[in-house]
Order: sequence, then structure tokens, then C-alpha cells
Amino acid sequence: MARVRITVEGWGRLKRRLNELPEDVRRGALDAVEEGARAVQSETRERVRVRSGALRNGVKVRVNERWLRADVGWSDPELYYAKYQEFGTSKITANPALTTAGEAERRRFPGRVSEEVREEIER
Repeated sequence: MARVRITVEGWGRLKRRLNELPEDVRRGALDAVEEGARAVQSETRERVRVRSGALRNGVKVRVNERWLRADVGWSDPELYYAKYQEFGTSKITANPALTTAGEAERRRFPGRVSEEVREEIER
């Protein structure tokens, strides 16, 4: 999968603590992870260069509920060129669609977690 790793400061510690918390809090955190991943997917689709539409349509989300983790990127081997679009080459100017979307979500994510957990607790 062509992907960019976005690390949220303190996320590992938060994941460990979430395992000790009630199920509704964990569910809220998982909702935030999935919602954030879908936002990155949507923004990447808006930003990626479109020729045939394969890159736009090929960006996928995989959510790992156990680890409260989501992967967003291109996993189809036929879309190998996504990395060239993202990072550039000597002949292709970089268009960091996934990176830009991931960085935007990094700033929104703490608020998203807070909001989703609050909603789950209030249900």
C-alpha cells in the first residue's frame, strides 16, 4: 500500500488507556478513527491528479478495530504509480495529496476524538 505515516503525539499512550476504559468510550474513539480516515480518503480524492480516475477511485480505507487504527492509501498493485504522484520523480512534480490530507486530519483529530467520545457517553 502506498501510504504516508501520520503520527499523533500521545496516541500510543491513549490507546493503552482506552483499553482500560468503558466500552462506550472505546467505541467513540473507534468512531473518531474511522471518521478521520474517511476524511483523509475524501480529501485525498479531491486533491489527487486525475487522468483516468484510477488514483482517485483507488484510495481505500482499512480500519483495524482492535488497534484503533486505520490505513488510508492505495493497495492495488496496478496503482504503483501513486507514490510517484505523491512524492514526485525527476520528471513528475510531487503532488502530496495523501500527505496533505493526513496532515490536515492530524490537526482536527484531537477534537474529533473528544467529540465522538462525548457523543457515545451521552447516548
